[in-house]
Parts: sequence; structure tokens; C-alpha cells
Amino acid sequence: MVTVVDVDFRCSSDTRLSRLTHCIPQFFDDISHPYCEANSYLRFLSRRYSPKSIKTIAEHLKEFLVWSEVSGLEVEDINEDVFDSYVDALCAYRKSSGEFLSWNTVNARASGVYRFLIWCYEKGYCPDLSPVEVGNTYGGVRKRYNTKGHPSKRLKDHTRFLELSTAVKFVDALAEVSGSVNPDVKRRNKLIGALMLQSGLRISEVSEFPLRDLPEVNVRGHSTPARVVGKGGKARLILIPNNLLLKLWEYVDFDRERVSEKIESIAGKDSVDGALFLGEKGRRLTSNWIEKLFSKASERIGVKTVPHALRHTYGTYHYLLNRDLAGLANLMGHARESTTRNFYVHTAVLVSYAGSYRSLQDEIDRLIGVSYA
Repeated sequence: MVTVVDVDFRCSSDTRLSRLTHCIPQFFDDISHPYCEANSYLRFLSRRYSPKSIKTIAEHLKEFLVWSEVSGLEVEDINEDVFDSYVDALCAYRKSSGEFLSWNTVNARASGVYRFLIWCYEKGYCPDLSPVEVGNTYGGVRKRYNTKGHPSKRLKDHTRFLELSTAVKFVDALAEVSGSVNPDVKRRNKLIGALMLQSGLRISEVSEFPLRDLPEVNVRGHSTPARVVGKGGKARLILIPNNLLLKLWEYVDFDRERVSEKIESIAGKDSVDGALFLGEKGRRLTSNWIEKLFSKASERIGVKTVPHALRHTYGTYHYLLNRDLAGLANLMGHARESTTRNFYVHTAVLVSYAGSYRSLQDEIDRLIGVSYA
């Protein structure tokens, strides 16, 4: 749930805000935590726009925030595909009367969200966003609206969760769809998927993970803590299973070292990027490249999914097996526990009942028995 509250900033320490004589709309969730990026954007615009314009912009942003929350997305997860999906949703949406939204409404909402996302990209809030691709989508809104009764492409359903067996099959497929003549590439790509599935990393976090932050194996435990820099440049600790960490070090000591030596012999010592995962030219793998790899693997196994699904799968099974909401929130880098609860708790409960039809019925019988007592 997204709530809009008109806030008076006349007592603000920010003199640019304290001079305003009107209130500024601000967004909060159901437990009063703010949507920081959207709120900052409205405060930024309030210094240039009239109160009426700010209110209209806030209404458009609220629709997008609600849609994003239902899709299981945060601002840092948004890329051009997300905006594309939102435009499709606007064009295909029917009101309770059965009518489509008017063109003016679709155009206004798409325009407002487009400007918000470009601002977020410039501020570093959504690093995976491609301004050019988003601009192309925005420029084609009218054409897509004209075919709203039969959308030009099927609406994308952002997969928030994969069953564990499917997730493992997907990680295996990352190796199968690439590196046909280079087994090193197969191993690297499979490790990328495994690290996301077993540590809950975002796609930007795995592509930018620095080699210097890969820890030595902690032989006294099952997993080893590692530092990762996520949303807004904030560092947090994740846990890398030791078996996976050993495989990562094998990749570093052999496959990555081979690439480094080859590139350094040609271009010099400082020519190799410091990221953990490197391409054959010694450069880090971009988020867009990883997304294309995941798309190929998705087609291979016949399951439509996106990289973020592995993160959601990790979070779901972590809660299912540990029931530690606060600990999971820290591992996922969520500023609010409510975000973790909304994303993972309900899905984990469904998974816990999905072992078999009999176990589901037994659970129903148990609950009914309790209610009769």
C-alpha cells in the first residue's frame, strides 16, 4: 500500500524548502516508512513547479510505485525492460467499467515516470537503466496505445520466484547456452548464476563485485561473510557458502588468471579490470550482457524469467528454512523489514504447503481442527 501525505517543510533545515509556503506530497508505506527516491524527486521539483503540478506528478508516481511493489521491484532494480512493461500495462489496462484509459492519461503517466527514471539514473539510484532504450520506449508510447486492444507484445510477468529444482536447472543452462568452444566461459557463467542464487546478489552487484572483496574461506563454518556494495553505495555483508567460495577461488586462480596474463602481455599491467568476473578482453561483464545471457538460458529451459528471480528465490527459501526476517532483511540490503516481508514471507508460506497435495490437506485439517477447539 502506498499512501500520500502532504508535508509542510517550512521548518526544514534546507532553506530552499523552508521558503515554500505550500505542502509537498510525500509517499509512505503501510508502516510509515518513506519511499526515499520518489520523495526526494518531489522535493526537487517543488522548487520549480506549482503546487497543482506537483500534486499531478505525485498522482502519476503513486500509480507507478504501486505497480512496482506488486511486481516485487525496488528503484535500484529498474531497467528499460521494467519501463517497457509498465507502458504495456498502461496501454492494456481496463477500468472497472471495461473501458481503456484515455490517451491523455496514458501519456501523462508514462511521461511522468519517464522523467522520474531519468532523474533516478542521473542520481545513481537505478544504475542498470539505459536512458537511450527508455527514451525509445517513451517515444513509441502513442503507437503502442493505438494497438492497446491487442498489445504488440505479451505483457511481461516479472517472475519473482523459481522452484529450487527449476532454479538449479536454470543455472546449469547458463553454461549450456554459452562458451561452446571455451569451457572456461561455461564455468564462469554458471558461477555467476550460482552466486546470485546462493547469496541473493542483484545483477549490478554481481557484475561489479570487486576481486579484492572476495574473502578467504572460513573453514570453521558452512559459509563465509563477504562485503558487497549495493543500493546507494551502501555496504552490507552477505554469506557465500564455502563450497561455492572454493569454486570461485578456483576460477580466480586459473580461468581469470589466464585472461589477466593474456591481456597484460598485450596491453600492460593496469589494463585488466578489478572486477571478479571478466570477459575475454579483461573487462567486467555488464548488466546488459548478463541479462542477455539469462534470456538465452530462459529460452533453453522454457521458463520466462529475469536475473532478479534468482535473488527472490534465495530470499524465499532463506525465510522458509530460517524464519529470520530481520536477518534476511540485512542480507538482502533492505532498509525496511516490511519490504522483505512483502517480497518473501507469503511466497515462502505457499512453498511450505506445496510439498504434496496430501501435506496441504493435512495442514488444512490441522487448521480446521484448531478453529473447532
